[in-house]
Amino acid sequence: MHNIYKAVVVFALTTVLSFSATSQNKTYSPYTRYGIGQIQEGGFGRNDAMGHTGIALSSSYNLNNINPASYFSMDSISFFFEGGITGFDQRIKTADQEARFSDMNFSYFAIGFPVSKWGFMSIGVKPESVVGYSFFDDNSSDAISINDGTYSKSNYQGSGNTTKAYAGIAISPIENLSLGAHLSYVFGKVDHYSIAQFPNDPNAFKLASAERISINNYYMDFGVQYRLMLKERHNIVFGAIFTPKTGVNGKLKKLVAAGTTFQNDGVTLINADTLQYNETKFTGSDFELPQKIGVGVAYNIEEFMTVTADYALTQWSESNFPGLSASSDDPNAFTIGDEQKVAVGMEIIPNYRSANFYPSRIKYRLGASYKQEYLITPSGDHLNDFGITFGMGLPLKRSKTSFNLAFEWGQRGSTDNNLVKENYMRFSMNLTLHELWFRKRKFE
Repeated sequence: MHNIYKAVVVFALTTVLSFSATSQNKTYSPYTRYGIGQIQEGGFGRNDAMGHTGIALSSSYNLNNINPASYFSMDSISFFFEGGITGFDQRIKTADQEARFSDMNFSYFAIGFPVSKWGFMSIGVKPESVVGYSFFDDNSSDAISINDGTYSKSNYQGSGNTTKAYAGIAISPIENLSLGAHLSYVFGKVDHYSIAQFPNDPNAFKLASAERISINNYYMDFGVQYRLMLKERHNIVFGAIFTPKTGVNGKLKKLVAAGTTFQNDGVTLINADTLQYNETKFTGSDFELPQKIGVGVAYNIEEFMTVTADYALTQWSESNFPGLSASSDDPNAFTIGDEQKVAVGMEIIPNYRSANFYPSRIKYRLGASYKQEYLITPSGDHLNDFGITFGMGLPLKRSKTSFNLAFEWGQRGSTDNNLVKENYMRFSMNLTLHELWFRKRKFE
């Protein structure tokens, strides 16, 4: 019982720390202007280095929240704590301009432990979506200039994120088959600002629009894994995940105002007149998280190699989403469609039992992923994201505790049709701490 109290204290502390990190910038992508921003990848340190795969991955050394059925691979006397930080370098390019941004922040916390011989649990906190951008449109040379020579200049800024806190459990009704489920609570808010000003007319009012989307809701997702034994140390794991479409509770506040000058933050008007204010509550089908299905397979040679592949489909086009729809009469508008992802990964351990040569005990990982995102550009093409990953798991002493490193290089979008291309590099560090907290000790 004392160890259960320890687990609760550790989780409470890490949850508080994770909430303190929500104000950090996790992206500078202008594409996060739409909806609730860029949806974050699931998984932890091992998954990040293996192409963000995880539907068929199971391990007694690392947690994997992509498929809750994987928790049953933990042993019955272990307690796991995982936490990580992520840094990134982001280059954003248009046809004639380029900007570079970088940042570092906490990425997640999670714990895993057995609740009995028949069940294993994990509890964690992780970002669900992120918003972060700042850019402007200078229309001085466009045909929309006003007849007297005055032209408009529009600034756009956005920030915020949503966070997922989850509790998951896995059971095994029959040998080699595990079933799992998550109960998740997603919450947070994102802000979008836009300001139109007229530099050639110092007496003209500045027009500002502020929009805040706040959400909070529970939802569930499910997973299954089946292990097919081939021969000694060789097996294949088949996995599947399913998230049903779920209505979200939330609120949309929108303010339009006119003023003459800004405060120091550059987005708040002084002595502003309110032109419009709306507050709308989301209920049921007004805002929906989409249905998601995924399948995966992994070929394992125990303590030597794992090769895995995932496919996932997220049906955004069949869900209601704030500010986006599956079709639009505006030829310059972004629309929403289904998201598809294909990913592969590999892990190799040259000689896990090596006593004299530490590099042989390191877990070397690599992977690749291709994602057709849910945003569809005005030209009718999906926003695409391609990434290559690699990393390693560094074991500490002769235990299941490890320090994990993951690197990713990727490209998102393109400069075609006046769009934006993002080249990014991510680096994550993750500690998987293993303790034998549930071992029964005998004294003579």
